[in-house]
Amino acid sequence: MTEEKKNNVEAPVEDLFSTKDIDTTIKGLEKASETWYEQAAEQTHAVSGDTYVKLDCGVLTVDQLNYFLNSMPFELTFADDNNQFLYYNNMMPAEEMLAGRKPGQVGNAIAYCHPERARKGAAAVVNLLRTGKQKKFRLAVPGNGPDKCVLHDYIAMHDEDGRFRGVNEQIYDLMPAIQWYLKHTGQKLVDDPNVTADTVTGPSQHKEAEKKEAPQVADATSGASHQE
Repeated sequence: MTEEKKNNVEAPVEDLFSTKDIDTTIKGLEKASETWYEQAAEQTHAVSGDTYVKLDCGVLTVDQLNYFLNSMPFELTFADDNNQFLYYNNMMPAEEMLAGRKPGQVGNAIAYCHPERARKGAAAVVNLLRTGKQKKFRLAVPGNGPDKCVLHDYIAMHDEDGRFRGVNEQIYDLMPAIQWYLKHTGQKLVDDPNVTADTVTGPSQHKEAEKKEAPQVADATSGASHQE
């Protein structure tokens, strides 16, 4: 058996349906319930409002923490190491978001946050992060056009002991920053005659080695927004 085949056989399979519980799972709730968020808050007696929370480098009220997260210049999604979608920053209405999400989706297994055709790619990305093969995976949303450059960054999260604790997904349009930079430096974007345009995964052609290593995620636009 080749080393490649051996690695494929022994590689752990990602449970995108979150069928098991982990130490932080809120037990006794149906993950797919549209009221999971409300039920979970009630069952755990979760604090809110002006109650203070001690963080690793600060003390904030829950309200202040929400203000802080909702003011971020990108959309945030938190999925735990059990592949359960637990949080997104509620920064704007779903229809205005790059990857629209709704409170009723919180608690879902991440399998239900992607169309079926994208699950294999999503599992591959999570596994790269879980196994430490990559600390961060970046995906460009195809078909943005010249005025948008929407990126999804998937970042591995770890606890103080280095244990994988889930995925921090950041979604943002890079083009405003590019346009600001060009305006303030007097530079401009020009075509590179030596590069073939890649209209599927990004603005330029990937190297062959990168193509072989990168999982092919069929649908990068849904984020945590897809409902079947």
